[in-house]
Amino acid sequence: MKKSYILFLFCATLMLSAHVDSYGQEFQKGDIIISPGLGLGYYYGGGFAVGLTVNAEFSITDEIAIGPYFAFTRWDYGYSGYDYAYTFVDFGARGSYHFGKLLKVNTDQFDPYAGAFLGFVSSSYSSDFGNGYNDPYDGAVRAGIYAGARWFFSEKFGAFGEVGVGLYPIVLGVTFKLK
Repeated sequence: MKKSYILFLFCATLMLSAHVDSYGQEFQKGDIIISPGLGLGYYYGGGFAVGLTVNAEFSITDEIAIGPYFAFTRWDYGYSGYDYAYTFVDFGARGSYHFGKLLKVNTDQFDPYAGAFLGFVSSSYSSDFGNGYNDPYDGAVRAGIYAGARWFFSEKFGAFGEVGVGLYPIVLGVTFKLK
């Protein structure tokens, strides 16, 4: 029932947005975009976790953008009165290719893209068990790929979704175009 309600809201939003005038959002050289979101299904930590993420894009051509990313994830688990938690901090650089012109997308509101990232993950561990446990998730270099799309509802505001390998399998959030 809940899944049907969410699907209905998503489809209704898309249909209503289809009748909105174009805002000239074609990805262009000089654009600056900030995208905070929620990452679902973090790869480390031994279980499903939701994290906070933010990335920025600085377009260097009409199709290519680069920028930093940051993610914070905490995974908590408890049983039989004992609790333990992992905290992960990811940061690094992303590069994206925007496919709007290549695919001849007929609306400037839709921005499909794909890319890769390279960064670093650090972790910390805390528990009720004492200090006898070593954190198996030491800091490491991390690389991955992603594909996503943005839909702009106005000149400066939109929503985005990404699927990927290497950080979160799904990221959903909002987008702010600064320039």
